[in-house]
Amino acid sequence: MSHRVPWPLFRALARGGGGPEAIAVLSSARRSRTLMMISLIARNAGPDVRMAYEAWKSVARAEEAVEVLAHPLTGAAVSRASRAPGTAAPSLFGGLAVATAMRAGVDVEVDAPCAALFLPTVGHACGGRRYSVSGGLLRVDGAPHVPSPPARLPLGPRSVEFDSDVDLPRWQEVMAAGWDELSRHHPEVARECAAAVTTLSPIPSPVHDMASATAADAFGCVYLSLPPDPRAAALALTHELQHGKLSVLMDLFPLAAADSGELFYAPWRPDPRPLVGLLHGIYAHLGVAGFWRRYDDEQAEREHARWRTATRQAAATALTCGRLTETGTVLVSEIIDVLDGWSEPVSPTAQAAAEATLSHHRTLWDAANS
Repeated sequence: MSHRVPWPLFRALARGGGGPEAIAVLSSARRSRTLMMISLIARNAGPDVRMAYEAWKSVARAEEAVEVLAHPLTGAAVSRASRAPGTAAPSLFGGLAVATAMRAGVDVEVDAPCAALFLPTVGHACGGRRYSVSGGLLRVDGAPHVPSPPARLPLGPRSVEFDSDVDLPRWQEVMAAGWDELSRHHPEVARECAAAVTTLSPIPSPVHDMASATAADAFGCVYLSLPPDPRAAALALTHELQHGKLSVLMDLFPLAAADSGELFYAPWRPDPRPLVGLLHGIYAHLGVAGFWRRYDDEQAEREHARWRTATRQAAATALTCGRLTETGTVLVSEIIDVLDGWSEPVSPTAQAAAEATLSHHRTLWDAANS
């Protein structure tokens, strides 16, 4: 399936936005990528995996198959398997088949020996060999079985899957406040998050501040430690949303020439970055700078000045390195245009603090990487 991104939509994405319409296009593109990798795996699979694949195919036309395919962990699992398709296990397609059949109320039988079967959007089933669904009910090796469902956490207008092995009420409290912060101060970002983010996965908290991350193959999942306050929660969602969007854009468009091994300075990292990594940082920190721009307190002004300056410097590096494709050049040029178009004055004190912080970072980076 081919995907077209109209110029106005690509330009909106390049400038850091795009809205729910862009998220719909990116989500559709990611599902197509997953389907292509599934076909690759099936062509190289052994008989047992092929049989599980055929079971999945028998239910894959159901409308409910779309959400199962779109699950972030489906994308991640299929991506891993596609890198070594000969080692794929029947449980990969068995889980997709059973989850789709249960959601669609259709029948399926599949052999998928495993210790536990992951059912995207449904939960986990106990280990067994033969899984069958009839009338929406699951049997494992002939015995009725009710899968353990994933925990759900409200996030704005929807609920998202969540790892329940944490203090769920505390997470609900913090993320509800974070969503309120996002909706009040960043409504455009909130609408994109509501369309894109379907799964939150907690990670350990660092000693200082908090941590968040995305995985390129798991579009729609945000990994994060417990945010210390609502603004930090809103910022983490803003930052990681940008990474997720760019990951799919990079599926659709080559933004950089083949990796030459050249590394670049990034004003937000202690280590040198390849060009693709630098582009990810630029796009994410465009969102970060825009986030702080929405506030008028002293901390926000310093943070906005810091990340606007850092992102502009990194974008200039990318634009002049000679390794961007034509599409990559357009994307970075649009980012620069956004940064240069922010006309609100930054106080001399905030700008001086930003430049001092960036200078200190560069000094430490040079010492560590010389």
